[in-house]
Amino acid sequence: MLLQFVIPSRMVISGLGAVGRPAVLVGVLLLLLWFLGFLRPPGLPSHPQPVRWILGAYMAVQYIGYAVGVDRALPEVEANAADRWMILNLAMVGAALAASDGLRTRKDLDRLLKVLVGAAAVMALVGTLQFFGVIDLTRYIRIPGLSLNANLISVGERGSGGGVPRVAGTANHYIEFGVVLALVLPLALHYALTAARGWRRVYPWSAVALIAGSVPFAISRSGTLTLLVAVGILAVVWPWRMRYNALAVAAVSLIAFRAVNPGVLGTIRALFASAEHDPSVQNRLSDIGYVMELWAMRPWWGRGAGTYVTTIGSYTSEPYLLLDNQLFMTLVTGGIAGLVALVLLFAGPYLMARSLRLRGSDQETRHLGQALAAIMPAAFLATATFDSFSFATFVTVVFVAVGAIGALWRLEAMSPARPLQAAAPGDTLVTTPLGAGWAARAFETATALIAARWARAQCRGSGRK
Repeated sequence: MLLQFVIPSRMVISGLGAVGRPAVLVGVLLLLLWFLGFLRPPGLPSHPQPVRWILGAYMAVQYIGYAVGVDRALPEVEANAADRWMILNLAMVGAALAASDGLRTRKDLDRLLKVLVGAAAVMALVGTLQFFGVIDLTRYIRIPGLSLNANLISVGERGSGGGVPRVAGTANHYIEFGVVLALVLPLALHYALTAARGWRRVYPWSAVALIAGSVPFAISRSGTLTLLVAVGILAVVWPWRMRYNALAVAAVSLIAFRAVNPGVLGTIRALFASAEHDPSVQNRLSDIGYVMELWAMRPWWGRGAGTYVTTIGSYTSEPYLLLDNQLFMTLVTGGIAGLVALVLLFAGPYLMARSLRLRGSDQETRHLGQALAAIMPAAFLATATFDSFSFATFVTVVFVAVGAIGALWRLEAMSPARPLQAAAPGDTLVTTPLGAGWAARAFETATALIAARWARAQCRGSGRK
């Protein structure tokens, strides 16, 4: 987490290119260690682990797609892109498997997720300092053995009349900065709401304020939509009183934010109000015909996993357009099989996390399950708005969340056969699931009917005697 969030995304090990990020190499090492654990007796934890099957199916499709690309006699630039794609996916799968099978206790899982929240808060702090023009810390980070594979992204501008600043922190792009912080926010809220009373709550709530307050600094539609979806899905399980309190805090925060930065919210609102005339939106819509044309050539397995290169000119055999949509890129490179595998990567862990929310042993577990579940549909939405798998920090958050869901599933010894859990009298974080309420009422009704029939039978029996 620290290697991925604290080191600027464009700083890599010399000579290894885009996959030379230290976090990627650690991910490959984790995959090797997981495999050795699989071979060494007694092997991996024996409890059923759906995450292994989900990740295994995903990687199987990537390998087949890679072979399809090689069979197409790829030009060098596309072959290199395919190699980078496979290395990145192997690293991320290694991180997910290490988390799902390697974390031994709930304390270990909480420590990992708290480090994720803390690392995101550091990224948010770097972005905040950039936005206000205090200092750009990324310009001063120098690590022996690492070099820049591209110029560091500078503070940009967006909007009319000179625009307002937009920042990327240590991320690789402004959009990635906003989306990643929005994805981590549900976890930050979980640990703030469950923190012990007193001074210990200062740190988690400070992280919430930093992360939530920095998302607008990206000046991004993707980040804003991801934030609304992620927090909205988390709020679904809250009692009404907590929802009202959250709305009140959000309203006050927006008023204060507008007072301090009057141009930011107005610029973001203009992004949505003028979407039908925005060149970036129109370009995405105009790409549909181009994507359908490429997809129709190879509909089932695509052109080869990771082979879509956005460089135009003599470096590629074809003038590929820049597709700011990962679903489009997956459809072109992986075909229907690749798109199904990508959907499964998000949908499977989401259903597992929802099961944890519905059947967890206590309210803290159920709330954490919902916080992890919120990440998956929010990330999938973001995937439809930019080429998300081209950005390592975004991919890291998604795969670590998948691994955390698998770890919580195993530690809870979860099974879909377990009954839905109703909220206890002292629970303040989660409500009783609708299904649990219906099941309880149905059980009470059935019990009452059985008891009434039994009583009538007893009465009739006594009368006959």
